[in-house]
Amino acid sequence: MDRATPPEPCLVVDGAREARPLAEAIPGARLVAALPDGPAPRAVVDASHPCERDTHARVAAFCAARGVPLLRYVRPGWDARPGDDWRRVPDGEAARAALDPAWERVFLCLGRGERAPFAGDAARHYLVRTRRDDPAAEGLMRFTLTAKGGPFDAGEEAALMRAERIAALVTRDAGGAGAYPKIAGARLLGLPVVLIDRPPVACPVAGRVEEVETWLASL
Repeated sequence: MDRATPPEPCLVVDGAREARPLAEAIPGARLVAALPDGPAPRAVVDASHPCERDTHARVAAFCAARGVPLLRYVRPGWDARPGDDWRRVPDGEAARAALDPAWERVFLCLGRGERAPFAGDAARHYLVRTRRDDPAAEGLMRFTLTAKGGPFDAGEEAALMRAERIAALVTRDAGGAGAYPKIAGARLLGLPVVLIDRPPVACPVAGRVEEVETWLASL
């Protein structure tokens, strides 16, 4: 008699740099780029990028349809420090609306799918940080591309923004140290930052491996 394939104990959805270390720390966990068809796993931990909306929406729908417990695993977001001038907004459309007319040159540090709200803007020039193999500007009318190299430090970011006569920075609350120098660079220059918040989630959230282990043990 054939036996049903047992469910996998835990799937960890990849995307953030913390995903692989998490999967390696959880016994029996498997790192996946997308949730597979087949037997429903015992649990899913979404460790995709903390600012990425579509992946989490797909993961949440998968888990809801199959009755699978879901946990969102994200690194902490950034906290404002003395000298920061932040305008927090919920999404790209709100970020576009938050741009002051006096800001004629804006440093736009967003991914390809997030630049669409800024398309057709003839009022300002955008400095776009992007990969070397991604020359697309998603409908921006006036723009300059700068390579997504790095790692950068705060002084280098400040020098770039000064050379490009940047008046404001638009970016996401990615958290972590890798993307932080542009925030620190804007602070050095006294520039405003339009900071796009992370999308809300309707499941438990953890930021440490121990919290994930406790959640799994409680299921």
